[in-house]
Amino acid sequence: MRAGRRLAKVDEQLEAVELINSAKSIYNLSYRELSQILEIPESLLCRYANGDLLPSLDTVNIIKERLKSMLDLTEVLRRNVIVKDGFIDLNNVLFNPYILKLYQRRIKEMFSNLPINKVLTAATDGIPLSVMASYALNARLAIAKQYKDIASEDFYEVSYIVDSPPRRVSLYLPRHLLERNDEVLIVDDIVRTGRTLNALIELINIAGARLTGVSVLISMSKSWVEKLRDRNVRIDVILDLSNLRS
Repeated sequence: MRAGRRLAKVDEQLEAVELINSAKSIYNLSYRELSQILEIPESLLCRYANGDLLPSLDTVNIIKERLKSMLDLTEVLRRNVIVKDGFIDLNNVLFNPYILKLYQRRIKEMFSNLPINKVLTAATDGIPLSVMASYALNARLAIAKQYKDIASEDFYEVSYIVDSPPRRVSLYLPRHLLERNDEVLIVDDIVRTGRTLNALIELINIAGARLTGVSVLISMSKSWVEKLRDRNVRIDVILDLSNLRS
């Protein structure tokens, strides 16, 4: 038990160090600016961030409390997602490891108490998010693609219509990646019409697996959420931009 308590303490201390580095990177703060926010001397912050010293548990609580609102993922997305003429640029999010770590924490908070053993996404922009989700839940990753991998012979396949440009596309998923009775979390970066999401749900149904949760970074519509209300599925929309389409 003593060893367990020590490990739990170290985990909390390392988590606080991670929060310091995340805030510093995401908001491009100097140690002086961060010191003013946390009311912790610059010299100590620098030693914490570099791993030379771990904060006490009292200091850990201060760091968590004072960075809580700054590192709320919805707030971080508002500051880093670029929206212009209906186009959404997620490069500042998907290529920032500190924001991806915040997403991993969000997944753990929202879905860790569910029996999820598979994370499903559609290539390609959802892949960084799904990797973090898979790691957070200790679940296997399944990626549906618009082509057949040469390494596999047996696939689940679904087709659907996309708008721009109008065409029919197919998603292929190797059968060994999704099995009967798997508990599945779908991860998607942006849901606009819900068609890709519906295709992923169809893959789950074909495989005889169960949809347990849906994590969406940005939603441009509320209609897909309403359709899932009666399915006992946990849904987490981190940033709702459906008003942009009205």
